[in-house]
Amino acid sequence: MAHYRSNYRVQAMAALTGHTRFADFTAPKVWSGSVDTQSLPVLGVLTPQEGFRMESFTTSERKTLMQIAIRRAGGDDVEDILDEDSAFVEALVTGALRQQNQFCFLRETSIVSNADGARNIGTLVMGFEITSLRAPATLPDTPDIVPRGSRAVPIFY
Repeated sequence: MAHYRSNYRVQAMAALTGHTRFADFTAPKVWSGSVDTQSLPVLGVLTPQEGFRMESFTTSERKTLMQIAIRRAGGDDVEDILDEDSAFVEALVTGALRQQNQFCFLRETSIVSNADGARNIGTLVMGFEITSLRAPATLPDTPDIVPRGSRAVPIFY
Protein backbone atom coordinates (compact mmCIF):
# COMPACT_ATOMS: atom_id res chain seq x y z
CA MET A 1 0.00 0.00 0.00
CA ALA A 2 1.39 3.41 -0.97
CA HIS A 3 2.11 6.08 1.62
CA TYR A 4 -0.56 8.77 1.89
CA ARG A 5 1.83 11.55 0.75
CA SER A 6 2.69 9.49 -2.31
CA ASN A 7 -1.04 9.20 -3.00
CA TYR A 8 -1.41 13.00 -2.77
CA ARG A 9 1.35 13.48 -5.35
CA VAL A 10 -0.10 10.85 -7.69
CA GLN A 11 -3.61 12.33 -7.47
CA ALA A 12 -2.37 15.87 -8.14
CA MET A 13 -0.10 14.84 -11.02
CA ALA A 14 -2.86 12.77 -12.65
CA ALA A 15 -5.29 15.67 -12.42
CA LEU A 16 -2.80 18.10 -13.94
CA THR A 17 -1.37 15.96 -16.74
CA GLY A 18 -4.86 14.67 -17.54
CA HIS A 19 -5.96 18.17 -18.53
CA THR A 20 -5.22 19.43 -22.05
CA ARG A 21 -3.49 22.56 -20.70
CA PHE A 22 -0.70 20.50 -19.12
CA ALA A 23 -0.82 17.27 -21.17
CA ASP A 24 2.35 18.12 -23.15
CA PHE A 25 4.43 19.14 -20.13
CA THR A 26 7.51 17.19 -19.08
CA ALA A 27 6.55 15.77 -15.68
CA PRO A 28 9.44 13.98 -13.95
CA LYS A 29 8.83 12.38 -10.55
CA VAL A 30 11.93 14.14 -9.23
CA TRP A 31 12.69 17.61 -10.51
CA SER A 32 16.11 19.07 -9.83
CA GLY A 33 16.43 22.82 -9.46
CA SER A 34 18.10 23.13 -12.84
CA VAL A 35 16.02 22.20 -15.88
CA ASP A 36 17.40 22.65 -19.40
CA THR A 37 15.32 24.80 -21.75
CA GLN A 38 14.72 21.87 -24.12
CA SER A 39 12.67 20.17 -21.37
CA LEU A 40 10.34 23.14 -20.94
CA PRO A 41 7.54 23.38 -20.12
CA VAL A 42 7.99 21.26 -17.01
CA LEU A 43 5.65 20.40 -14.14
CA GLY A 44 6.57 19.04 -10.72
CA VAL A 45 4.63 17.89 -7.65
CA LEU A 46 6.35 17.49 -4.31
CA THR A 47 5.50 17.22 -0.62
CA PRO A 48 8.53 18.75 1.13
CA GLN A 49 7.11 19.41 4.57
CA GLU A 50 4.53 18.19 7.05
CA GLY A 51 3.37 19.56 10.37
CA PHE A 52 2.31 17.17 13.13
CA ARG A 53 0.14 17.64 16.21
CA MET A 54 -1.13 14.93 18.55
CA GLU A 55 -4.91 14.97 18.91
CA SER A 56 -5.02 12.01 21.29
CA PHE A 57 -2.99 8.85 21.98
CA THR A 58 -4.52 7.28 18.88
CA THR A 59 -4.84 10.22 16.46
CA SER A 60 -2.57 12.90 15.07
CA GLU A 61 -3.34 15.83 12.82
CA ARG A 62 -1.04 16.11 9.79
CA LYS A 63 -0.75 19.27 7.71
CA THR A 64 1.10 18.33 4.54
CA LEU A 65 2.58 21.02 2.32
CA MET A 66 2.22 20.00 -1.31
CA GLN A 67 3.91 22.22 -3.87
CA ILE A 68 3.14 22.37 -7.56
CA ALA A 69 5.91 23.92 -9.66
CA ILE A 70 5.65 24.93 -13.31
CA ARG A 71 8.47 26.35 -15.39
CA ARG A 72 7.93 27.56 -18.93
CA ALA A 73 9.57 29.75 -21.55
CA GLY A 74 7.76 32.71 -23.02
CA GLY A 75 7.94 36.29 -24.10
CA ASP A 76 7.03 39.40 -22.18
CA ASP A 77 3.71 37.76 -21.30
CA VAL A 78 5.20 34.74 -19.46
CA GLU A 79 3.89 35.98 -16.10
CA ASP A 80 0.39 36.42 -17.58
CA ILE A 81 0.49 32.85 -18.89
CA LEU A 82 1.62 31.58 -15.46
CA ASP A 83 -1.26 33.52 -13.86
CA GLU A 84 -3.63 31.60 -16.14
CA ASP A 85 -1.81 28.35 -15.30
CA SER A 86 -2.32 29.06 -11.59
CA ALA A 87 -6.11 29.22 -11.98
CA PHE A 88 -6.10 25.81 -13.68
CA VAL A 89 -3.73 24.32 -11.09
CA GLU A 90 -5.84 25.54 -8.17
CA ALA A 91 -9.07 24.18 -9.64
CA LEU A 92 -7.59 20.84 -10.74
CA VAL A 93 -5.60 20.06 -7.59
CA THR A 94 -8.21 21.08 -5.02
CA GLY A 95 -10.90 19.33 -7.06
CA ALA A 96 -8.95 16.07 -7.35
CA LEU A 97 -8.02 15.90 -3.67
CA ARG A 98 -11.40 16.99 -2.36
CA GLN A 99 -13.01 14.33 -4.55
CA GLN A 100 -10.97 11.85 -2.49
CA ASN A 101 -12.35 13.46 0.72
CA GLN A 102 -9.06 15.24 1.46
CA PHE A 103 -9.23 18.71 3.03
CA CYS A 104 -7.04 20.70 0.62
CA PHE A 105 -6.69 24.42 0.01
CA LEU A 106 -4.27 26.84 -1.63
CA ARG A 107 -1.97 28.63 0.84
CA GLU A 108 0.34 30.64 -1.41
CA THR A 109 1.41 31.37 -4.95
CA SER A 110 4.68 32.81 -6.23
CA ILE A 111 5.81 33.68 -9.73
CA VAL A 112 9.38 34.50 -10.68
CA SER A 113 10.67 35.30 -14.15
CA ASN A 114 14.15 35.82 -15.50
CA ALA A 115 15.86 36.03 -18.87
CA ASP A 116 17.65 33.03 -20.33
CA GLY A 117 19.36 34.44 -23.39
CA ALA A 118 16.66 35.62 -25.80
CA ARG A 119 13.72 34.13 -23.89
CA ASN A 120 12.03 34.79 -20.60
CA ILE A 121 11.75 31.82 -18.27
CA GLY A 122 8.94 31.91 -15.72
CA THR A 123 8.44 29.73 -12.68
CA LEU A 124 5.17 29.30 -10.81
CA VAL A 125 5.16 27.65 -7.37
CA MET A 126 1.88 27.01 -5.58
CA GLY A 127 1.70 25.68 -2.03
CA PHE A 128 -1.33 23.67 -0.93
CA GLU A 129 -2.13 22.50 2.59
CA ILE A 130 -3.67 19.06 2.97
CA THR A 131 -5.00 18.32 6.45
CA SER A 132 -5.68 14.78 7.62
CA LEU A 133 -6.17 12.86 10.83
CA ARG A 134 -3.98 9.79 11.07
CA ALA A 135 -3.23 7.00 13.47
CA PRO A 136 0.37 7.00 14.76
CA ALA A 137 2.84 5.00 12.72
CA THR A 138 3.26 1.42 13.90
CA LEU A 139 5.56 -1.44 13.10
CA PRO A 140 4.40 -4.87 11.93
CA ASP A 141 3.72 -7.53 14.58
CA THR A 142 7.11 -9.18 14.18
CA PRO A 143 10.14 -9.10 16.47
CA ASP A 144 12.92 -6.67 15.63
CA ILE A 145 15.96 -8.37 14.16
CA VAL A 146 18.78 -8.37 16.69
CA PRO A 147 22.35 -8.71 15.38
CA ARG A 148 24.16 -11.91 16.34
CA GLY A 149 26.17 -11.55 19.52
CA SER A 150 24.10 -8.61 20.70
CA ARG A 151 22.80 -8.51 24.25
CA ALA A 152 19.69 -6.68 23.14
CA VAL A 153 16.36 -8.39 23.72
CA PRO A 154 13.88 -8.56 20.80
CA ILE A 155 11.04 -6.11 21.17
CA PHE A 156 7.51 -7.16 20.26
CA TYR A 157 4.81 -4.63 19.40
